[in-house]
Amino acid sequence: MNIFGLIEKFLNRGNDLISINPDFCVRLKTPMAGCYECIDRCPDLSIKITDNGIKILENCSNCNACLYICPNSVFYVKNNISEEQGGKQTSADNDNIYYFCAKTEADLKITENKKTVNVNKIECIFGIEDIDIISFIKNKNKIFFITGNCNSCKLKYFHNKKLKRIQEIKKFLNAEEAFIEINTSNFNYDMFFEEQTADNHGESIKITENKDDKSGKNGKSDQKAEALNRRDFFKNSIKGIKNNAKKIIEDISIEDLPLSELYSEYIDTADKGGKKINKLLIERQKKIYRFLKENKELLSLLNIRLPKLNGNCVFCSNCWELCPTGALMFKENRILLEPFLCTGCNLCKDICNFGAVGMYKAKNLKDISGKKVLLVSQKIS
Repeated sequence: MNIFGLIEKFLNRGNDLISINPDFCVRLKTPMAGCYECIDRCPDLSIKITDNGIKILENCSNCNACLYICPNSVFYVKNNISEEQGGKQTSADNDNIYYFCAKTEADLKITENKKTVNVNKIECIFGIEDIDIISFIKNKNKIFFITGNCNSCKLKYFHNKKLKRIQEIKKFLNAEEAFIEINTSNFNYDMFFEEQTADNHGESIKITENKDDKSGKNGKSDQKAEALNRRDFFKNSIKGIKNNAKKIIEDISIEDLPLSELYSEYIDTADKGGKKINKLLIERQKKIYRFLKENKELLSLLNIRLPKLNGNCVFCSNCWELCPTGALMFKENRILLEPFLCTGCNLCKDICNFGAVGMYKAKNLKDISGKKVLLVSQKIS
């Protein structure tokens, strides 16, 4: 074994190592779980699950596909633990939003005078969360994804799966032209940089040029400069309000949000009933619920799946004891569901020997609002 090679590889990977929350893996809860996605779909075959835990093998290339495919946020990157899962969000101030896949690195040559341009580089299109794509399209933004040769890429499965999902979103929102994928060989990088530079600096340059003429000799120039100044003032004021609002909504607590009936009274990162709370899951769910607070009509587009019980249930306790997120619980002879914590991982359905658990798609806010009583035991305690 080349020890020096391994050390060099570790140092080069820095803080981008994939880390694991084993407490939330359904395969570690029980071998009856039907989920093998991370093992079967890892392009490097670098994930190994044994009775003792999950291992990331040395050949892992940090493609982050496991972060995308795991519903329970078992995998995460340490330096992003406080951030929401998925790709970087772009400011929605521009009509066009650009993402560049990792294979465009060689073509994405940013010169000294272009360093101020914000370029969103992601491993693949799966790095953009559904909730962000929906938000962008709803706000009339056009998303461009600049890609390399997808046909020969090891991430082809994830790429195609995400494109299928984007097609569903576009059809639902009636926005067929909202997402465009362009091969790097057909993309005009110079035009892109010009567009971004104009968006970032164009107004300020115009105002600087007009401010110099204060003599009043050219009345038209003065009027034009004044109009530009007013326009820029209001534009920046509105932009400032948007930025402040965004910061407030990021810092606000669950309890302070409107439509607070959507949330439970205890959502936090502490242990609850002997079960750990997944911080990454909480952040992801908060983002979804914030979005639904303003976009109730789009709930069905998010494909939120929840469990339901029928009369075959014998209250064997397997579903609530093994639920990795604590979404199912048993109190006062009742099986309860906390929709906020449910990821639709299917473990409760997989392990039920009596066919008592089914899954359904949430259709309205009532389905995801607060704790639900799924079934009441007739036994007297």
